[in-house]
Amino acid sequence: MSGRVHVAAGQEAARAGMKPLISASAQPNALTERIKELNCLYGISNLLENNGVSLPWILSRAVTLIPAALQFPEKACASITLDGGEYFSANFRKTPWSSKTPIMLDEHQVGELEVFYSEEVAGDAHGLFLEEERHLLRAIGERLSRVLGMKLAEEALKESEERYRILMEQVTDGVALIQEGLLCYVNPVFCRMFDLPSAHLVLGRPLSEALAGAGADVMRIFPQGVAEDGGEQVHAVHRPGGTMWVQACHRPIAFKGRPALLSTFNDVTQIKQQEVAAQNLARKLTDENRVLRSSFRDRYRFGEILGRSPLMQEVFALILKAAVTDASVAIFGESGTGKELVARAIHDNSRRKDHRLVAVNCGAVQETLFEREFFGHRKGAFSGAHASAAGYLDMADKGTLFLDEVGELTLAMQAKLLRAIEGGGYRPVGGTATVAADFRIISASNVELAEKVGNGQMRSDFFYRLQVIAIRLPPLRQRREDIPLLVDHFVRRMSPSAAPAKIPGHVMDILVDYHWPGNVRELRNVLQRYLSLGRIEFLAPQPMAGPASPASPAKGGASLDLPAAVRQVEERMIAEALHMTAGNRTKAASLLGISRRALFRRLGSD
Repeated sequence: MSGRVHVAAGQEAARAGMKPLISASAQPNALTERIKELNCLYGISNLLENNGVSLPWILSRAVTLIPAALQFPEKACASITLDGGEYFSANFRKTPWSSKTPIMLDEHQVGELEVFYSEEVAGDAHGLFLEEERHLLRAIGERLSRVLGMKLAEEALKESEERYRILMEQVTDGVALIQEGLLCYVNPVFCRMFDLPSAHLVLGRPLSEALAGAGADVMRIFPQGVAEDGGEQVHAVHRPGGTMWVQACHRPIAFKGRPALLSTFNDVTQIKQQEVAAQNLARKLTDENRVLRSSFRDRYRFGEILGRSPLMQEVFALILKAAVTDASVAIFGESGTGKELVARAIHDNSRRKDHRLVAVNCGAVQETLFEREFFGHRKGAFSGAHASAAGYLDMADKGTLFLDEVGELTLAMQAKLLRAIEGGGYRPVGGTATVAADFRIISASNVELAEKVGNGQMRSDFFYRLQVIAIRLPPLRQRREDIPLLVDHFVRRMSPSAAPAKIPGHVMDILVDYHWPGNVRELRNVLQRYLSLGRIEFLAPQPMAGPASPASPAKGGASLDLPAAVRQVEERMIAEALHMTAGNRTKAASLLGISRRALFRRLGSD
């Protein structure tokens, strides 16, 4: 062992460039001194090999090794001033007999090493401290400067790693580092995004094994290799709670000298949902514009419905809004106002226009046959059922089911139909499997459904399912300005020749003045009789006139009915005032010289 130490001492001295200052006879003593110096340097170097120790820990132990390397160790002490701290050996005391050396880092003094003798001792011609000792102090100072540099770099690295760790834990993107198929790093966001356990439980595991519980959709997000730049792509990840949209970015990098893949993942579900909503809105607006353009080719026509009055223009606007949605529509109006025409107009301008509109007269459906009529039946379900037959719901699949006079359905029928239209499905008579159909409900009634609910004739849940959008058709007597338009339309359709018949002005006056309890349907029938018989005939007692002579009062007491005559005059003047003011009732009341409330009262009496 001593031989190895001597050899090492000679080599260290040669590397340090030391020149022997003693004679050959003093060689054993010189070797002893060199061994002490080398032991000091070696001990300081050993301190650096302790992982995770702090700079103060190293300096507090290094300072205790220095006195033993001097000529008179029993009388020596040392101090180190470095990095804002001071460190002393045992029995430290400052005396006049000292030697010091600066500790330099990047050409700047950052500390100082100083040794003292506790009493004056005899020195040689070169002074109290040998040149070798001064050289040793400089070597120790260099070692300490390297120690400081290493620790500063280590602390900077730790600080950088801590900042990176905090950054990776706080970013909203998931981050994963994959090398040779193994997960080398994942941040907490990645684990939460793909329902993985904590990061330390998946690190070092194969990617396919770590993500086994996340589903096949997640594995498809990762590329097969790391050679190519994967760019940015958006993937759909299906979860029990819905679809999550993930934007993945894969970049090949070098990690510890070997190829690796750095991947980032951003949850863009909300953005994707907004994009889909925007696309749906754009599609809805496109459909609405298409319907609007087609409906306003004729300003006063919507499908088979005619009307220039403000009330009918409002109906047209509601039809347009209802056509671009799939919501249930309830149409109200007196008999003959055209409820089925409105239902067909909504259907023909909706996305279901390529499928059937199935009209059902609810008043004609017997309760005992309800399920058979609505749900259909299977072959052999009852006597005479030689073949399966579709019900109304089957026929309306992907189309529209129009329930005319829906208020005539009994409470039991309402309950059965409600279950089918709420998504519970239905079973055909004689069938064992539940069937589901996709259809839209449009209903019609000549009375308010809310009244039916109030008197117990309609279920409230059935009512709320039917009446999402309500359209109320005005009776013909409230839109008298539309009568000439309707007359012209019906006459053109009923005339057998290319040249339609002409309606004299006095006949038109009679048609405009009439009360029309049967509404547009009655108007069409009256016109058909007029074109066939040449005279106006009403179902109720009214004046009649031939085509060539003015209307004359009928004989009898009806011609002396003063209240009826006054009412007719009022109705005509009110209709004319509304026509002149484009439906503005406040202005119409002003023209008539009555209050707005009085006008509303007279309109309500109609």
